[in-house]
Amino acid sequence: MSRMLIALFAISLTVVPVTAQTTRVAATHADKTNVSKPAVGTTKVAVFNIGIVLSKYDPAIAVKQAIAGDVKRFQAEAKELVQNLKTWETARMKSDISPDRKELYDEKIINAKRRLEDLDRQMRVQVSKSQDARLTELWKDVRGAVKAYADEHGLQLVIAYGDPKEAELVDAVPNIARKMQAMDQGGGVPFFVSPGVDISEAIVEMLNRQYREKKAESSEDDPK
Repeated sequence: MSRMLIALFAISLTVVPVTAQTTRVAATHADKTNVSKPAVGTTKVAVFNIGIVLSKYDPAIAVKQAIAGDVKRFQAEAKELVQNLKTWETARMKSDISPDRKELYDEKIINAKRRLEDLDRQMRVQVSKSQDARLTELWKDVRGAVKAYADEHGLQLVIAYGDPKEAELVDAVPNIARKMQAMDQGGGVPFFVSPGVDISEAIVEMLNRQYREKKAESSEDDPK
């Protein structure tokens, strides 16, 4: 999913409020006496790593495998064509080859190259359509789970961000450059997230529980 760049940021979590911010507004009267207004409210926020969620959500894993299967089928034919191309190009270079035979190889080579171009185009179109449709479903699933979790835990704001799953890659140059580019374009990037504020694993657990429960209900309703 390969190539979706989602960069957002935020803070919070757990049943007990772990992040709360109270803003006090000071008012200065004409007599220069400062009077503090009462707190206008608190906002609890949380973050989650969309990459981790999609890498552990069962339907997302199935989508990735299905797309990989589609690509593999195209790659198998392409690999055979490339091997044939090498064989034909070697054969046509032999000094003792007849003009007719050489012309035959030339035709085979042209047709094989055209087929490779067709395969590449067909693969891109098919995979793109399949991925777009499935991505829309996954996106709705994640949004639904995040909303349900936020309602259950009293969160007013949940923001997604994207980081590699591997800890050693988080501060690697490519990831830093990606984040800098996102910030240059006006995006937000979390620089520090307190333990308990990131709800990625909780969202994964909720998504998979909901999916398995729905799957079980469908199996029970399906007559044997």
